[in-house]
Amino acid sequence: ESPYVMLKKNHKELTGNDRYEGYCVELAAEISKHVGYNYTLELVPDGKYGARDPDTKMWNGMVGELVYG
Repeated sequence: ESPYVMLKKNHKELTGNDRYEGYCVELAAEISKHVGYNYTLELVPDGKYGARDPDTKMWNGMVGELVYG
């Protein structure tokens, strides 16, 4: 979501993390340089940040991806 993570206009011509731009993309790259880890950015299929369903107690969105893999 703008301005945090956005697909670049030419994202179909690019691969990996180069497909994205925005504040969080730049922040992740800088942290990676200093800490020394590799990562791959991916959009979550449902496009949500993450909320817990009160009935099922299951998380969706980014939080669900982190919790359930």
